[in-house]
Amino acid sequence: MKSLASITEKEIEIIKMALNDSISDMNTELKQELSPEQKNRLVDFKAKYTRVFDKLKQSGSIYALTETDLDIVAGGLNDAIDLIEDNLTDDLSEEDVEEFLAYKNDCQNLIDLLSL
Repeated sequence: MKSLASITEKEIEIIKMALNDSISDMNTELKQELSPEQKNRLVDFKAKYTRVFDKLKQSGSIYALTETDLDIVAGGLNDAIDLIEDNLTDDLSEEDVEEFLAYKNDCQNLIDLLSL
């Protein structure tokens, strides 16, 4: 069974990529017409994701994160999976689909590890 201690640099990069993808998606959503409540909620999530992303950029270690931060990581990974599923279209090349599915699988494996 895998543990947090076994998380590799590649997996940290996947986490950072998932958080960055989620933050980018939130930036896009914030440009749309939103109610004040929706906007506040989105700004709050973006701030949390950005804080955790910045921690990982600085330290590169999963141990720099608190338990709350790990929950935010799981949320970012879930959001990344949703984005992948939303962007898997018929007009993608087979190579792109394989790349997206590998990224999705990596995100899911990390979610499974964090849920232990």
